[in-house]
Amino acid sequence: MIKDIKSFCRLFYESTFLPINCYDYASDQSYTYPEDAGFDIIVNNPSPDFLNFKKNPDYFVSDSFTYYGYVESSGRDYCLIVGPVFSTPVTESDTHNFMKEWTIDASFHSRVSHFLQSIPPQSLYSFLNVLAYLHFCINDEVISVSEHFQLERLSQTDKISSVYTEKIMELKENQKYHNTYFYEKEMMKYVQNGDIKRLKELLNSSQNLVEGIVAGNALRQKKNIFITIATLTTRAAIQGGMNLEEAYQLADVYIQDCEHSQNLTYIENLNYSMLIDFAERVAKGKIPGGMSKEIFDCVQFISRHVNEPIQVGDVTEHIGKSRSYLTKKFKKELGFDISSFIMRCKLEESKSLLTFTEKSLSEISSYLCFSSQAYFQNVFKKKYGITPTQYRKQTQQIT
Repeated sequence: MIKDIKSFCRLFYESTFLPINCYDYASDQSYTYPEDAGFDIIVNNPSPDFLNFKKNPDYFVSDSFTYYGYVESSGRDYCLIVGPVFSTPVTESDTHNFMKEWTIDASFHSRVSHFLQSIPPQSLYSFLNVLAYLHFCINDEVISVSEHFQLERLSQTDKISSVYTEKIMELKENQKYHNTYFYEKEMMKYVQNGDIKRLKELLNSSQNLVEGIVAGNALRQKKNIFITIATLTTRAAIQGGMNLEEAYQLADVYIQDCEHSQNLTYIENLNYSMLIDFAERVAKGKIPGGMSKEIFDCVQFISRHVNEPIQVGDVTEHIGKSRSYLTKKFKKELGFDISSFIMRCKLEESKSLLTFTEKSLSEISSYLCFSSQAYFQNVFKKKYGITPTQYRKQTQQIT
């Protein structure tokens, strides 16, 4: 047992610069270090939270996110209170909140601010180890920090907060902050607007960007960043008018491609392609000049239902206009009738399926709701001058 507790507390402070107060039960006296920082203002007006210590040693975190620790001698001769301690370098806001919590008069602001800024930041885990050390010094008992303080029972938020505070300290010390926010915001704006030209200019510009560390190795880091950008891009494209399901499906395809890759350069190029692809699709979905909102809605409806047995009546019902009114307006604005456009959309979709899938002609014709495979082949050849099989051979050789 330590006989000269006052000297011990002084040496503890001079070694760690962590504020410490010792209360001697027998003499009803307190010893506070540092002695000349006005710390007595605080310990002589203790917070009711100090009454909540339930074991030895113990700790609590105040409303101003300040750590306080408690260690009592086994013979109940005295107790030690360590704190205040912050997990990050103290800011002006921290000082303000601290003084408010302790109802310290504003005239002491300068002294309190200087005092708080002199305290070295500690993570919660480090702080609890300090309490374990003090407990060993005065009670000659070794405790397991994780078991005694039940760290394994801390919520996920507490665990994240502990890591978070360490990272914030590191960032402030190195002055290396995230700077991608405004770049990402501008990038998403161009995707949402379908502004391909400006998006390419932004992506090709020289940017000294500092990204967060979100993985343990370079490949996983690149993939995680890609997934984040894909998520943001999907939201931006949907806000720009892209069909919700199509946007999500497209993002899934890009993310799966990214996950399968083991090449950093490939993922970087894929990221570029994905952004441009989304922007181009948004641009195509924008209402062209001279097209009314009604006809634009017709076009969008037909495009989204190309794999259904859609008829002119389905389109007019969706728009809520008469058949005669809508067919005339459609013909006037686009130069062809609704039935022709429905067939055109189905055939364009068949071209994609022939090029990028191994689906049989029977499967494609059935998927696009043609009356038969033969009919599909006939209208395809009439439109493009070659059979679906010939088209597949040509395009797959290219791709």
